[in-house]
Amino acid sequence: MGRRQQWIYIVEPAEWPSDFPKRLESFKDAAGLTWRGLARLQRVNVRTVRRWRSGTTPSAGHLLALLEAAARRELLHHLLPDARQNPRLDHDEGRPVTR
Repeated sequence: MGRRQQWIYIVEPAEWPSDFPKRLESFKDAAGLTWRGLARLQRVNVRTVRRWRSGTTPSAGHLLALLEAAARRELLHHLLPDARQNPRLDHDEGRPVTR
């Protein structure tokens, strides 16, 4: 029998963007929401949104809900500014997809 290969996995936490509070405010303004309205949309307490504004990372579930809300409103680029700079590519020809 052959020798068993060993794998070593090094898991490092992803780096949270330091400008997330600015991105959150940009999304809120573009969506025409108040901070209270954003909290209601996310079904969280206003204090939770205040923590996000001060730099606390939203939980995975809250972040997913926030991204889904932004995507539904076609405002995802406010939370993920690189989204407009990296267009999807057509798999067959390697060209940007146009709608």
